Amino acid sequence: MRAVGFLKPLRLLLLGLVVLELLALAGLGLPWLRGLGSDDGAASASPTGGLRVSQLPPWALLPTTVPESDLYPFQRALAEANSPEPEPDAAPPPGPSIEEIGAQELATTVPPPGITFAEGERWILVNTATQRAVAFEGAKPVRVALVTTGMPSWVTPWGEYHVYARVENETMDSTSLGYPADGPDGWHVEDVLWVQHFNGPITIHYNYWRAESYFGNVASSHGCVGMRYNDAKFFWDFATIGTRVVVVPFGG
Repeated sequence: MRAVGFLKPLRLLLLGLVVLELLALAGLGLPWLRGLGSDDGAASASPTGGLRVSQLPPWALLPTTVPESDLYPFQRALAEANSPEPEPDAAPPPGPSIEEIGAQELATTVPPPGITFAEGERWILVNTATQRAVAFEGAKPVRVALVTTGMPSWVTPWGEYHVYARVENETMDSTSLGYPADGPDGWHVEDVLWVQHFNGPITIHYNYWRAESYFGNVASSHGCVGMRYNDAKFFWDFATIGTRVVVVPFGG
């Protein structure tokens, strides 16, 4: 009986040590559990409800969301990736072609003062001041062409002439005039279409080697009256041997 009484306190002691060991393993869990049983009325206004921060276990204090400032670069990159590509600036509408400009001027074109003509006569006016050529039937203009005439050192001669030769496809070479083709004042151009001679080597013809911006604006030839393809073809069909060509340096 004395031995049994001695073992009972020993078992209680061992049980107490086990409990202490379990509490040690629990760490800070015990103070948190103990805090749940007391409330001094000083609840914290926080996402955890009515508990003070001191009453929470350590894992409850870990952040559950990523701060917005940390998300911003990602959100911005995502928005940029999903945003539509910016539309390019619309190109300005193209301006009228030189043929359209000529057609627009047709209604206001009249023969220059001092020029005589027969009723219904087909004749051609070349104006070096305005860089225009006009096909007339009497006083009626039927075609206005924007042209490029002789440059200042090779001015298209003014006066009244007549078409005396027509070549559908001609090679133009300055050696026939005494200028070497490879010299500073020389030229050699092949496949020049709709060539109409009216004053020695001076002709009306298709000019394919000048930019369109020259026509109606810049006197750039060696004396000839250069036109774009459709205009040159029209004047070829309009004129014939003997058609009068009047070149003037004035007029609007």
